[in-house]
Amino acid sequence: MTPESLAAVLDTMPEQRQVIADGEATAETYEAVALRVAVFEARDKGCTEFAVMGDDWATLQDHVMTCPICKPADPKRLRERVEYLAPGVVAVHEDEDRKLLAFLSSPARVVSDVVTRPVRALTDLMTKAGPMASDPQIWKAAVAVVGLVVFLLAVPSSERVEPQDERVEAAPLPGSPEHTAATTPPPAGPSAPPPTAGPTVTSGQTIIVPAPPGTSATTQQQQQQPRPGTSTPDGAHGPTTWAYASTPDYAYNQAVGQQVELHRQWQWGTWRRNGVERYITLIRTAEGAYEVRLPEVGTGGTVHVALSNGWGYYEPASCQTSGTRTDGRDLLVDVACFAPNGTRKNLPFVIVFASDGPAVAYRGGAPGVVRTGPGQYDVTTLGGNGFAMVSPVGQSRARCRTTVEPARVRVACDAETDWNLTYTQNAAIHHDPSASAAYLETGNARSWTSNGETPAVTRKSLGFYEVQYAQIGNPKVYPADAVLVSASGPDARYCRIWAWNGYSTPPGVLVQVRCYDQAGAAADSSFALAYLRSP
Repeated sequence: MTPESLAAVLDTMPEQRQVIADGEATAETYEAVALRVAVFEARDKGCTEFAVMGDDWATLQDHVMTCPICKPADPKRLRERVEYLAPGVVAVHEDEDRKLLAFLSSPARVVSDVVTRPVRALTDLMTKAGPMASDPQIWKAAVAVVGLVVFLLAVPSSERVEPQDERVEAAPLPGSPEHTAATTPPPAGPSAPPPTAGPTVTSGQTIIVPAPPGTSATTQQQQQQPRPGTSTPDGAHGPTTWAYASTPDYAYNQAVGQQVELHRQWQWGTWRRNGVERYITLIRTAEGAYEVRLPEVGTGGTVHVALSNGWGYYEPASCQTSGTRTDGRDLLVDVACFAPNGTRKNLPFVIVFASDGPAVAYRGGAPGVVRTGPGQYDVTTLGGNGFAMVSPVGQSRARCRTTVEPARVRVACDAETDWNLTYTQNAAIHHDPSASAAYLETGNARSWTSNGETPAVTRKSLGFYEVQYAQIGNPKVYPADAVLVSASGPDARYCRIWAWNGYSTPPGVLVQVRCYDQAGAAADSSFALAYLRSP
């Protein structure tokens, strides 16, 4: 169990999350959370009976605690780890004082039992102390005490304290031992081939995405240094308008008809540069249906919607745009989310809007687009060595992918559908040089980052990949970032975001991607990924 996987569990238990955040958690609270964690972990243990039991938590929990395959190896230790990690997971990240709690609760900060013992004791004591746990001044005093205890314990010790790596493995491989150790991305080195479909790719293989063909790594690094003006203050910018938001804090599961403001730390828009204090809002209009209001973006531009952090949803669920319309200076975007069987389902999603750059809005036809077959399209006005992101548009579920060729961009969808496509080459998908951004496409081994770094792409298991950036993230963490993912290449695949994390080791960013075949089974695939954040 890792902080990320525990956060996934707590996303399905909002009442317990709030109780822990308020410092009022009891032993029963942590027992309930640990039991839900056991259910999540059982999904990767290969129990055929578990796989067909549906989504009823009570039934799943009863099965997990009696099944020899699914049952945790050490339930007591699991509960203890939940009690140890949970306060840090639910800490309010933008509150500097509350970050102390997250710091003390994170195993990635621990270098040996010399530190673990007093920190663990303090965390347990303060968690059980009720209202005291919410007082930052008490935490500060407690940290000072722990510092003294650690010093006294460490001085006479002959133990050599080895430094820990910084990258936390966000999801253990199925069947592997539990681990929370972290590793930073390997330095750029000899290029390895991109992931390919088929079982011959070894789990754990790390691919360093190389420079485009014909370009040396050194030349690419020089070309990709931040452009002049990347540090321009707010207000010193061109006409580019763009925005993004995602749906943390269970916002996607609000009551029908209730307008909610999406979390201010998980959204950003260029209107903020002009001092306009407006924020992106959401109304759930029905099961799996939403209306998102993007303020001050005007008319025109391209919208992409995709499934957001999908912890707990192992299946190929999806989200997409179902329509747009204007309301004065605001753009209203209708969003539809689908379970794997195509029925509507409330799900987390990410939305990105950009006014500038080459783009295609296919609505039964578009200039320069040739329909070559059912769900198959050639965009003849784009192509080269760039990057394309596509997302379907419509009331019915569809899943699309791209292939960028020298003289065209191919779009392939698993159903007849409208779609939006954005194209770029050596620039962010919003074409605003003042903001850090990145893209990569693993099939052609193409990548670009505004700071010149090269990401590491690691195949963790069948259809499961991690992308690690060392420096592209926001060093201040918030406002947080956004990620878009789609499948790419000729194989009929669907890829989606599993999770991304730019807050544990800023400015590092870890993105996890899952890919599937048309039957919904995990399958290896190439994929396209776009990353963006506030300036």
